[in-house]
Amino acid sequence: MNMPRVSIVMPCYQNGETLAHTVRSVQAQTMEDWELIAVDDGSTDDTLAVLSRLAAREPRMRVIHQENGGVSAARNAGIALAEGEWLSFLDADDWLTPHALDTLLGMADDEADIVCGAYVMRYSDEGGREEKHTCADGSMQVVLESLIRGDSALNSMCARLYRTQMIRAHRVKAPVGVRVGEDVLFNLDAFFAARAWRMSETVIYVYEFGGDSAMTRARSDIYARSVPMIEGIGRFLDAHDLRTALFRAHIDIYLRTLRADRGRLRAAAAMDYAMAREITRGVAFKELCLKQKAYYLALRVMPVLSYFLP
Repeated sequence: MNMPRVSIVMPCYQNGETLAHTVRSVQAQTMEDWELIAVDDGSTDDTLAVLSRLAAREPRMRVIHQENGGVSAARNAGIALAEGEWLSFLDADDWLTPHALDTLLGMADDEADIVCGAYVMRYSDEGGREEKHTCADGSMQVVLESLIRGDSALNSMCARLYRTQMIRAHRVKAPVGVRVGEDVLFNLDAFFAARAWRMSETVIYVYEFGGDSAMTRARSDIYARSVPMIEGIGRFLDAHDLRTALFRAHIDIYLRTLRADRGRLRAAAAMDYAMAREITRGVAFKELCLKQKAYYLALRVMPVLSYFLP
């Protein structure tokens, strides 16, 4: 039996109401050479029953069930079972546009290990308002900075293809236990390992947000929930000796999360000496540009001066 061109991994948890629509978006693909691996992550609603019914009518769909371990554990289980040349990820309450796989595969070449499309975030609680997000493109420096800052669509594991061989050869896995920013840590490892990538501004994926989307976007504990991600970024910088090269981006992830949590003034007050030491640790001061040297000294001498950093 021929292996599928694309393996789509779909983690599922309490998604009984949305699964049929999401699976139909896969079945509607103009590129039909795919497999769908649905991982039920210990749901207590009818998710598993719905998946079983859908799979009974779709030979390209496989369903596995595991104890609840979080979205990263579910994605890793799907990665382990994938048989396709390319890996793709789909959340069980979102959907693909009909030409999504064709669009991505049309950009793939022998050198590319990652192929990214754009996505739309749709807010049903705001009259269906949509936001389009595209990926930052450029050198490894540009991509890694964007991933750390979280300023483009690069962060998501969805709306793209990863070459399966590359993911497995470099043992890239979703970080289990990280609830916010797990996609960022996966993508830092994936892009660092990739030989090349290709980007498109074509929308191929739609994120659906319901009645609680405003609350989700405004959670007041965003910094506390982001600490495991921030610590993971620090480990990535250490592992690849990138603390100097990505110094400004490392500052930015602290500032962005603190300011989203507390506002600019309280964020500056919260930037303490322990944070400043962590951000500046291992940074080669002499190799920084003049502006970054000023940022370095401000953090080391008086972290509250971070208020003035853009």
